[in-house]
Amino acid sequence: MADQAPRVFTLHPYLLDGHCWVFDDERTGLKEEAFVLGMTEMISRVVGAKGIPQADRGFAMSFSDRPFAGHDAELHWLRPDPAGGNWYAGDVVGDRMEGWLCPALLLYFQDPPRRIFVRCEPLPAGIEPIWTPPPGAITRRFVEAPGRRS
Repeated sequence: MADQAPRVFTLHPYLLDGHCWVFDDERTGLKEEAFVLGMTEMISRVVGAKGIPQADRGFAMSFSDRPFAGHDAELHWLRPDPAGGNWYAGDVVGDRMEGWLCPALLLYFQDPPRRIFVRCEPLPAGIEPIWTPPPGAITRRFVEAPGRRS
């Protein structure tokens, strides 16, 4: 059986309150889902090293459980977290870094992937990273950005 092309997802994170990367995903109903416990630091490292212009206003972050062309980092599954989510580690722009991905990961994968490949690029023209849900829309969030309250 021939290898299938990797399924690559793309999110558009932005910096919330100047210190935490979050993303909105209309498809899954996620609003201001935060990257915490080492993940914001990983993202900042890649975005900074690549010199992505105005990344704080949004950038494209593609990810897959299979290698794909131009990925910037490969994270390896370490362990589940007793409180939920999973811990990953990898070489991020020359440094070994570790971080936690919340249960929202399972909105994209059936099971926590053993490896996650990530690529960060400038925000494509015409993409608005901040989703404004229509009145009455139900949104959700697994993790709140530090210091924020709904």
